[in-house]
Amino acid sequence: MMNNNLEIYRQFSAPFRYPGLELIEELSNFKAQLELSHPGALPEFEKYVSHMLVLAPTQREEIFLKTFEVQAICHLEIGYVLFGEDYKRGLFLASMKEEHRRRCHDCGLELPDHLSNVLDLFSCLDDEDLVKDIAELALIPAVRSMLSAFDEKRIRDRIASLKKKQEAIVQEELNYGNPYRHALGALLMVLDHDFPGVPERHRGLTGNNFIPIHDSKDGELPMCAIACPSVEMAQGD
Repeated sequence: MMNNNLEIYRQFSAPFRYPGLELIEELSNFKAQLELSHPGALPEFEKYVSHMLVLAPTQREEIFLKTFEVQAICHLEIGYVLFGEDYKRGLFLASMKEEHRRRCHDCGLELPDHLSNVLDLFSCLDDEDLVKDIAELALIPAVRSMLSAFDEKRIRDRIASLKKKQEAIVQEELNYGNPYRHALGALLMVLDHDFPGVPERHRGLTGNNFIPIHDSKDGELPMCAIACPSVEMAQGD
């Protein structure tokens, strides 16, 4: 899949940015494009759009903050989702920063590994191997993990934990009827359609063997070429 077919991912970044006044127009334009390119994902995405349409701008901002930042249900930073606080997250973040720099892409206030920024970057790549690696080793497992955070049992456990700690629960109903689960679900459908047959070890909740690297001057290895690094490389030798 070459980059003229990846434009859909740039448009898919809109739901995962802090919602501005232009969001509704962006979603309307995107729905029309999604219907043409990936009609199977449209019903799921429409559930997200329908919810957002009835909200005032301040309410859209509030639900974004309460989903991804304040007592977050999940995080949108792909490196953190894949690696947590492990040093590999730093490697991934550095690689993403370099790829954005090469393309003069402004990440705004978000980190280079934020889902919206990675989708923007993904849409303009022209290296098929790099596209495949990022899709299979980063985007698909990360989005799957993000989506799993909205699982009803995990939500119940999360609420119970917060109550046990006597921490405030903000609009508890958003945990179960949250529209962002549908945005993530639609994105995963599109990724699964465009990159079928991804092994389960890449599709699951772990990306522990994925270490991104920059192109080397000698071997010209793509950023995501090394999925299972040697002990020496992992230690930086």
